Amino acid sequence: MGIKLDTGSAESTLDDKGRVNIPKSFREHFQGELIITMDEYCAMILKPSVWEHFRKIEENSEVFNHTDREAIKTTYYNHADVVELDNAGRITIPPVIRKFTKLTRDCIVIRDKDRLQIWDSGAYDAYLGEMGAVARAAMNKLPSQDIFRAG
Repeated sequence: MGIKLDTGSAESTLDDKGRVNIPKSFREHFQGELIITMDEYCAMILKPSVWEHFRKIEENSEVFNHTDREAIKTTYYNHADVVELDNAGRITIPPVIRKFTKLTRDCIVIRDKDRLQIWDSGAYDAYLGEMGAVARAAMNKLPSQDIFRAG
C-alpha cells in the first residue's frame, strides 16, 4: 500500500518501568531527541521543531494574560523533558506525567502529524464518548452528507 498517513492510533502498554511501546509505523518519524510534557488528559510527545514553534507562538501571543501564561508554564513547561526511543522502540514516561495523566497499564498511542499522545485507554474511551456527539454535530454542519464519497 503506497498511502502513508500522518495520523493514527494503536493500543500499547505501560510497563513496570514506565515505558510505552511506540508502534513501528510511528517510529520512523519520531527519531532522536523528543520533548515530552503533559497535556490536559495525556502525555504529549513533540518533535523539537514543534516544541520550539509552540514556545515561540506562546511567547509572542498577545491573547494571553498573566494567569494564562502561568497556567501554560505550570502545565506544559515545568514538566517538559527530553526523551528518546530506546532500542526496543519504547519511550519512558516520567513519573509526574504518569501520575497526572493517570496512565495505567493499558494505553493508546495517537499520532497527529508531528506529535504523539499517550492516553490511558479508559480515559481515552471516556473522552471519545464525550467527543463523539460533538464530532457528529460538527460533521452535520457540512453542506453534504456525502463528504466521504470520491468525486
